[in-house]
Amino acid sequence: MDKSKIKEFYELYFDMVYKICYLYTKNEADSADITQEVFYRLIKYAPSFETNEKAKAWFIVTASNCCKTLLKKWWYRPVTYPAESENTQMEFKDNSVLEAVLSLDKKYSVPIYLYYYEGYKTAEIGAMLNEKPSTIQTRLAKARELLKLELEE
Repeated sequence: MDKSKIKEFYELYFDMVYKICYLYTKNEADSADITQEVFYRLIKYAPSFETNEKAKAWFIVTASNCCKTLLKKWWYRPVTYPAESENTQMEFKDNSVLEAVLSLDKKYSVPIYLYYYEGYKTAEIGAMLNEKPSTIQTRLAKARELLKLELEE
């Protein structure tokens, strides 16, 4: 894979990959590390994609799998780093809806993000997360219910 193609993928998918990682880890440092790992895998394995949609799906699945791997480690404990600078805060932290999405358990926040912010259908999300489409539909419904309760407060 040539440098220009890698740069193009980086510009297209960096923000999305970082946000997905942040949904899993809720930690900027770990999100940045995993995002770096995803792009390292792009360079190392140089997969070829037929369309941009397939590339986007590859990035989502790879980011999700890298996060799950990290979260399974016995030594992993989410940590809060003091005095995070204003410049590094996620751009969607100002949005109360996205803050509410972030507060959900990852089994609800990831499908909500992929469905509403990335525009995937439930069957596509199910394939990416290795879940049945009906499970994704149930989680979306439950997440909507939880968000409604939280946002009404």
